[in-house]
Amino acid sequence: MHAALLDMSERMVAAARAGDWDAVAALEAERSRQLAALSITEPGALPLFKQLLALTEQVRELARRQRDRLGADMEDHQHRHRALSAYLHAGAE
Repeated sequence: MHAALLDMSERMVAAARAGDWDAVAALEAERSRQLAALSITEPGALPLFKQLLALTEQVRELARRQRDRLGADMEDHQHRHRALSAYLHAGAE
């Protein structure tokens, strides 16, 4: 199970890097189910959790960057929309 969780987490990072957020969400849902079945007292659980946390942080950072890009794109779109509206309004007068 440990190898499967690590593989799934690494695929999540790869999907996030590729911008495939649907795949990230699907992998996270499956990974969460598998994590729920994992006992913290299992041998090797602590190192596994540390590795999973590091991979999760990579996905979070990639998601944060994507969110920031989308926010900037939205601001650009709103600015253009306001400029176009002002232009059309001025032309109608």
